Amino acid sequence: MKRLSSRTIYILLIIMVVFMLVEFLFFFLGGRAPFEIVYYRSTMEYDYSGNATFTTSAKLYFKDEKKKEEYKINYASASKEELNKYFSQISKEVGREIVPLDYNVRVEDTGGMLEVTETTLLRGAAQVKGDVLDTSMGSLTMNVAGETEIVVKLPEDAAVISVTPTPSERENNTLIWRPDSSMVFPKVIFKRVNENEGIPGSSQ
Repeated sequence: MKRLSSRTIYILLIIMVVFMLVEFLFFFLGGRAPFEIVYYRSTMEYDYSGNATFTTSAKLYFKDEKKKEEYKINYASASKEELNKYFSQISKEVGREIVPLDYNVRVEDTGGMLEVTETTLLRGAAQVKGDVLDTSMGSLTMNVAGETEIVVKLPEDAAVISVTPTPSERENNTLIWRPDSSMVFPKVIFKRVNENEGIPGSSQ
């Protein structure tokens, strides 16, 4: 297999880990991904400003030990500039400016697999219209690969107006999806509840 460039590896990781757009991953690699995604969990915690902290963990299994070591090296050398370029592209697709304000990554070799954990603070992760926020990302989809869990956390005092698609589980303002097929990026519309305002009914 042709050696992957550090840029290609970086792009596919950002796409896979942040938004799970695996169809793009295979587009870049011609269907020859050097790993299998065994586990994927993404927790997206929103505030009322439209910002959100995305914390994502993925476990990757490599048949080729050499490829695994190359992957670790290339991932660690990824630049913030490339991250900004990626979200500039995403901003055009979803119609609002999404800017990474902070980014941290940890890559560990555990039990023969690579465990990648990313934490990204994004400005503009949700669209704000008055006191109503919308987390949708246009037509971006999240594809299932291995054991997948998507979590959206809203402020404790938020009122949920609507949720698409229907979550697998909901505990107060924590929404959890465990999809077994492709799903659109979660569209959660919510607002802050004022002290003088009753909580509007929510729908799923």
